[in-house]
Amino acid sequence: MIVKNKVLAANRRKNLLKSAQEIFSQKGLVDSNISDIAIKAGISDSNIYHYFVNKEDLLFYALADKLDEVEKELRLHLEGIRDPVSKLGKMIWYHLYINDLSPHETRVLKDFLFECRSNKNFYSHEGYQALRRYTKIMSDILQQGVNQKIFRSDINLILVRNMIFGLLDEESLSRFSSQEIDRTLPDFNGIIDLVLSIISCEEGMGKEIVNGDNKEARILKSAVRVFSEKGYNAATMAEIASVANVAEGTIYSYYESKIDLLFSIPKRRFKWLCDSRDEVFQINCPIKKLRRFIRLLFTTFMGNRDFLRVFLLDIKLNKKFYVSPVYKDYIDYVSIIETILEDGKERGIFKTNINNRLFRNLFLGAFTHLATRWVILDKTNPIDMMQNIEDLVSLLCWSVVIDKADLQEIEESIG
Repeated sequence: MIVKNKVLAANRRKNLLKSAQEIFSQKGLVDSNISDIAIKAGISDSNIYHYFVNKEDLLFYALADKLDEVEKELRLHLEGIRDPVSKLGKMIWYHLYINDLSPHETRVLKDFLFECRSNKNFYSHEGYQALRRYTKIMSDILQQGVNQKIFRSDINLILVRNMIFGLLDEESLSRFSSQEIDRTLPDFNGIIDLVLSIISCEEGMGKEIVNGDNKEARILKSAVRVFSEKGYNAATMAEIASVANVAEGTIYSYYESKIDLLFSIPKRRFKWLCDSRDEVFQINCPIKKLRRFIRLLFTTFMGNRDFLRVFLLDIKLNKKFYVSPVYKDYIDYVSIIETILEDGKERGIFKTNINNRLFRNLFLGAFTHLATRWVILDKTNPIDMMQNIEDLVSLLCWSVVIDKADLQEIEESIG
């Protein structure tokens, strides 16, 4: 009888998780409620609390359940593959494959990841361990490659892992959110070329924008502060008005809604970044130009921690951002990197087979993953952050240059 009861409880919990996954995927965490999930599962509201503390707890376990399923299937794909290059290729292929084969299921998984990764509580929850187990698969593959002297031993494996997952995240966003592409599998060869260019052993080898005393500037600055402290969903226009020392109605004379205010926050920063492109293009050497551009984006975004938190957690991980007008401003700026790449290709310095869009996504994905960890976990000291940035700059440049000696010479002259 005890065994039977345990089985029944486990089945009921599994049914709750599946019901929650469907409701969360349809409505999102904020708009979903326990009653909807209970109705879907065919039980009373109170019964849910026998298994989960609250809605957030249920979300974190719902993600863990999805990740466990994905991990199990991935391990089946990896069975019998011995060499690390093939393993890494299969893991990357699997990510792209599920994007195209099961777009609805993958979109649900990505939505859960968006919700959970932007929540600080997730990183101390048991559900986070499922994500750690999954990412460890790639860490183990990379370590195996280093041990077998197939991958470079002088690189930060955690950084490389975050770069790869960041690129795959950006691919999913391009597929599902901005709809820039309709399939991701065709990018497989380009992604593998980029990744192996970074890790394969080779022979022979920010400042604050919003300031001033005018009302709109005060509103924007106050919005950054309130959104950073409370999160977009919990913040109210009344609180922002109070911090800005204006009437709540004054905000609506500048912005139609709270979401309009949120997406207006990065506009001036993007404009400042675009105005700064002249500084980048004054440099003649494409390698130095690429290095300067990457550093410029990092230092500008990291110059204000509140802005960085709002951009990463409330804007970058917000699906509405990718269909908003400000997304075009964002892409217009980061596309400068594609101009730099073309210049390097024409001058015989960068590899001609590099896919510019994939490289852009590799860069943006790596930036997002690194910066999110800094913001959420808040454990990295400034020296480690700067070292991570320098390591990332070197790895990105390493992936595109034809003659590694040119890059080494530049790095030695700078170092």
